[in-house]
Amino acid sequence: MSLRSICRTLTVALVAWGMLPLAAQTTDAGQSSTDNHFAQPTSSGSAQAGGYAGETKPAKWEFFVGYSWLNLNQSIAGTKAGFPVTFKLKDAQGGFMVDGSYFFNKWFGITVDSGGHFGDTYDFDEALIGPTIRFPTEHLQPFVHVLGGWTRLSPGNQNPSDVFGLAAGGGLDLKVARHLNIRLAQADYVYAQHNYGAGNPKYVDGARLGAGLVFLAGVGQELPVSASCSVDKSEVWAGEPVKATVSPKNFNPKHTLKYDWTTNGGKVEGSGATVTINTTGVAEGQSYNVSAHVTDPHDKKAVASCQTTFATKKRLPPTITCSAKPDSVVQGGAITIHSDASSPQGGPVTVAITSTCGVNGQGTDVSVDTANIQPGSCSVTCTVTDDHQLTGSSSTSFTVNPKPVVKPPEPPPSLVLRSVYFATAQPTPRNPNGGLVKSQQDTLTGIANDFKKYLAVKPDAKLVLEAHADPRGGEEYNQKLTERRAARVKSFLVEQGIPADNIETRALGKQHQLAPNEVKQSMEDDPSLTANEKKRLTRNMRTVVLAANRRVDLKLEAPGVPEQLSQRRYPFSAADALSLIGGRETPKVAPKTAPKGQPRKGGAKSKKGGAAGKKK
Repeated sequence: MSLRSICRTLTVALVAWGMLPLAAQTTDAGQSSTDNHFAQPTSSGSAQAGGYAGETKPAKWEFFVGYSWLNLNQSIAGTKAGFPVTFKLKDAQGGFMVDGSYFFNKWFGITVDSGGHFGDTYDFDEALIGPTIRFPTEHLQPFVHVLGGWTRLSPGNQNPSDVFGLAAGGGLDLKVARHLNIRLAQADYVYAQHNYGAGNPKYVDGARLGAGLVFLAGVGQELPVSASCSVDKSEVWAGEPVKATVSPKNFNPKHTLKYDWTTNGGKVEGSGATVTINTTGVAEGQSYNVSAHVTDPHDKKAVASCQTTFATKKRLPPTITCSAKPDSVVQGGAITIHSDASSPQGGPVTVAITSTCGVNGQGTDVSVDTANIQPGSCSVTCTVTDDHQLTGSSSTSFTVNPKPVVKPPEPPPSLVLRSVYFATAQPTPRNPNGGLVKSQQDTLTGIANDFKKYLAVKPDAKLVLEAHADPRGGEEYNQKLTERRAARVKSFLVEQGIPADNIETRALGKQHQLAPNEVKQSMEDDPSLTANEKKRLTRNMRTVVLAANRRVDLKLEAPGVPEQLSQRRYPFSAADALSLIGGRETPKVAPKTAPKGQPRKGGAKSKKGGAAGKKK
């Protein structure tokens, strides 16, 4: 070990020893003012400090002096006395460490470390600085640190090398006195970039172990014990429990404390740091005190007391408002007496009603049947009672009117409905308002006139228009076609004064086809057709069936009235029947005058100019 290393180490030790008394005096003096803080009252209640007990504040300064052993892992090649030689940097059994640490708080500080190590083949010196973290407990204090700074390696076969180095590790101190710890062990990993050229490692690393004494300065005084009291509610109703809690501070955590509670506002229930105050029977609108006395049976000096307060609220009577809904009915109608009642304290309430007309009941909504109440005014009194028998009242009234003489409703007029028919593919997309021939317009006009009279009696009645198509088109085509047919019939009825809201349309495409036997039966039941006309129509049955399915059925729906469906009778006798069935109308031709004694051509067969005589 070099003389320079010895001098530097001794200087650090002397400075540390010189600062020890000053640091201890300064910190102790400052601690006295800090101790006074713990006796101040808290926001929850007043506190009184007692004796000193509990933990001691850790030292602000720590100075370590001890033995150190170093072992490096590398070998250095060089020359000694002119001969090449390689030294293994192993045990440096002779060494010491001196360091000083200043802590900014209980855990974190900064350390200045210095040490010298000398062995048979090399010397190693260091002067390092870095952060330290300690973990103080009652008897032991572990710590860790990371240090960096100057290191010197002086092997016996090379010149000394000064480079930057690191040491990282930790240790464990044992507390033996107020100002003295024993460092049981300290272990560090050491690293430095000492490079002696070719054939030598570019760095050295190894382990540093140490043990010794730690002198403490700035050790805080024992903190004074204290206690603070608090309650969970500052205001309660009489009879409502109050939870009181005492928080002791700086007592020895290993000792079981004793708690004594007193109060002038009820009865203390329970024991320990938290108790319940039973306020049953205490006066309302008053303030009461709760006090706690904390002692340590193992330390007579550890005594602290505290006090807090709570108050009881004064109860107010409940409030109520009531009303009759509705306030006027015809005899036999229903009335509800509604009450809004509550207690300012938030407790439960009950409501009762009485009246001058024999109506009585319980609850916030009382239903009244006026069937047995004589016409006239009835006064009602509503009374509310809370859980402490405080009451409040309110009043209202309602009127019962005599039953009026009601005439029975007039029956709706009769309504004759007929289905209407369209020609093939009518109406078209280009002319959606066409396709309704004159004969079918006349049919709808008559229906509209009758339905307006019907609505005067049954305003909620409605006509349902169900549009159909023959089966020759595709699904989508027939659907669109029947939508246009239903819309055209609806628009015509609206033009005649029928409200649109009383008309419903249904486009059924080719879903509901009339069977040939149904169409034939309809022809047989048609009194306007002669036997010969029926025979001719039967021969063209396929065309007739197609025509009969190009229709819009009308259905009457009204509440309380049986459903009525339009009569499906094809207008064979109409002047425009050929346009509907697939031909066209031609003007009637006057029959030629036959010679006297000869019958006119056509005879009875030309009597009708409709579809029966034209369609084949």
